[in-house]
Amino acid sequence: MLSFEIISDLEQAKNLWLQFSYDQTLFDTWEFRYCFYKYFNFPIHFILGKDESNEYVGLLALQRNTTEGYLEFFGGSWMEDNKLFIKQGYEQEAQSFYAQINEPAHLIGINGNSDYEKSLVLDEYKYILPISNYNSYQDYITDKFNKKTQQTYARKFRKIESLNPELLLNQDQDIEKLIEYNLLTFGQDSSFHSPYRKEIYRDILALPFNKYLLSIKIEGQIEAVCLNIEYKGTMFYLNAGANNQKIPNLGSYIIMQAIDIGIKNKFIAFDALMISYNWKERWHFNKIPFNKFDHLYQPAQPSI
Repeated sequence: MLSFEIISDLEQAKNLWLQFSYDQTLFDTWEFRYCFYKYFNFPIHFILGKDESNEYVGLLALQRNTTEGYLEFFGGSWMEDNKLFIKQGYEQEAQSFYAQINEPAHLIGINGNSDYEKSLVLDEYKYILPISNYNSYQDYITDKFNKKTQQTYARKFRKIESLNPELLLNQDQDIEKLIEYNLLTFGQDSSFHSPYRKEIYRDILALPFNKYLLSIKIEGQIEAVCLNIEYKGTMFYLNAGANNQKIPNLGSYIIMQAIDIGIKNKFIAFDALMISYNWKERWHFNKIPFNKFDHLYQPAQPSI
């Protein structure tokens, strides 16, 4: 039987994260999650489990969102690939960690290894494209789309390439154009209306990971920007912004160029994160189900 304690000290929580994290995806890194944590500084609520010999065997890393009034995974609601970190041989104890939650909790984007986490209610899908068998993004289009759609992409992209676009990499100042065009395209639905989101993305550029901030310059102007981070051979697509009103289909074009960079660098996959947003499913990315755990949680009712 396991016993549990709650860790609330940030430095201790960091050390435990570094000890227990599976370190398989970008979301398993302390550095990335801390970018999303530090501006809010919500109280830490790490559930640490130990066995009868007092050996620590698992960690459920949460924070108390005092704005919303519930527990959530460390780093907040934009985090995914969330999971209980548990030592091999103790997976059957996973439910007991979640059973320690006795206050409102809204835990989403769970991609756990335990049978219990896999049995939870469906939350959303992650969309990921294996790319190791392609030599270019054109190979991907040929493989995944029918002839009519292939011709459509060829026609749309020829129009863009007739403008002689220049592809630029890692001009950090272009993150401001990404934000500007994302807000222009999505309006109130843009994630950059979220508190501190602009600051968070600027901070991501300084992380000690391989970044691919791809920009497209046309006639002397930056017209599209796409931010990606490579980790453990997977390219994580984080966000993009494009002047689609001026140059139609430029948003699709720059994402294809990001996929192409991943292919040329011999990466394993292009991870487009959770939620289709009306394009990832149409692009025939693989769907991975993520789960959720709610306890004493009442979602906000839409206004009438």
